[in-house]
Amino acid sequence: MKTGAVLIPGTGLALIGGLLVLTNRRVYQGPLNTKLAGQLLSTVAGAAGPTGVDKAIDLIVGWSNKARAVRLEDITSVEAAGRTVLQITTRDGKRRRFGIAANWRTPVWSRHNIAHRNEMVAAVRWAIQQAGPGG
Repeated sequence: MKTGAVLIPGTGLALIGGLLVLTNRRVYQGPLNTKLAGQLLSTVAGAAGPTGVDKAIDLIVGWSNKARAVRLEDITSVEAAGRTVLQITTRDGKRRRFGIAANWRTPVWSRHNIAHRNEMVAAVRWAIQQAGPGG
């Protein structure tokens, strides 16, 4: 388990922070629960903002609180990129990029993230081998 995030496409910046968990069946990104903060923001925006902004905020918060998972059997490659990025390519050709941080307070540009990212890359590769035929 590592501190992990879904990234803003094309960047190393976290879109949704949380935990990146490796099990014997999948890589799972569990987001931080931002529902309460989103409800508060939606309520305030609904009362003071333009029409519909509260519904837009509700949609974004709902989307961001969804867990993301990739089954090990669907993964064709796992690569390291930049200081923080773990990139998973699946059979359907999709690339999923997850940010890995040393801890919650570590900035994305920190050199301390590299070792944690490398550990997760190695762990996912090992798990894929174990889950393969006869694993």
